[in-house]
Amino acid sequence: MENTTRLLQRQAALLAGRRALIIDANDEALGDLPAAHLQLHGDLASLRLDQATPVPEIPADTDLLVVILPKARERLDMLLATLAGGLSAPMECWLVGPGKGGIRGALKQFARFIGAEAEGAEPEPMDSARHCKLYRGQLQPAAPTPLTDFVRRWPLGDLTLCSLPGVFSHGRLDDGTDLLLEELKERLPAGPVLDIGCGAGVLTASLAARGLTVTAVDVSATAVAATRMTLAENGLQAEVHHSNLYQAVPGRFRTLCTNPPFHEGLTHTTDISRRLIGEAPRHLLPGGQLLLVANQGLPYGDWLREHFTQVAVVRENRRFKVWRASLRP
Repeated sequence: MENTTRLLQRQAALLAGRRALIIDANDEALGDLPAAHLQLHGDLASLRLDQATPVPEIPADTDLLVVILPKARERLDMLLATLAGGLSAPMECWLVGPGKGGIRGALKQFARFIGAEAEGAEPEPMDSARHCKLYRGQLQPAAPTPLTDFVRRWPLGDLTLCSLPGVFSHGRLDDGTDLLLEELKERLPAGPVLDIGCGAGVLTASLAARGLTVTAVDVSATAVAATRMTLAENGLQAEVHHSNLYQAVPGRFRTLCTNPPFHEGLTHTTDISRRLIGEAPRHLLPGGQLLLVANQGLPYGDWLREHFTQVAVVRENRRFKVWRASLRP
């Protein structure tokens, strides 16, 4: 259970009788908070959520908003602006997050949306425990802000990439993905292709632009929205699914390509990558391949050799390696 969830559990008396919307939920245990009625909004396909969308919609009978502090400061602005744009009257709003996750810096952002700056006040501190802090204020209504207002665009060759706050490597080309792109440009893989962890759609759009049939998946609903925006911006077609790794993946593929994540929230982990590798053969056709870019120094070669017959480093620099792992035909 997340420490932010434990801090919110301490607010049982204040939650009693409330109809709350939890925004950017990062823990299924949030669904057990002692409110009269509760909805969970979030980004991740790995959680059971009432709203799995880039930004939340406020149910008509809601009287309390609880925002879980996201990692990206721009994402907090996007969430608060969307919430404010959905209000017709002020509504109580809580902001909770870890001290080391930037909660103090986020208070200035929160203050802008609750009107505290104009009144010379500060968000009200409610509680502090388990290295986390909880604040509240009255979120003020504002003009609706469309999701497209938060898109950051940048060029990649003949393509235009679109990203949203919270998406991996927001608004720029990640160096690892760049190295993997070099390999894909030199040796076009066989399709159909599955892009795992599509982010802003860099690999998806690059491969679709070269005529390949591409399916893209990401655990983040915001990344799925960004990839769809990138495809639309460039007049390209691909299937895009909100999926916890292979959970929503249809069929099997000639090639899997990925720049796998090694953070879960604020925690560094390789568990996701190990699962991605271990389950990959079930989603490949005979003779299929996995192309994966990873930081130098991580034991990806050992993990790949457990599940594939041929494993090789096909490209590398000081920071990254591109691995190709193939099955028997």
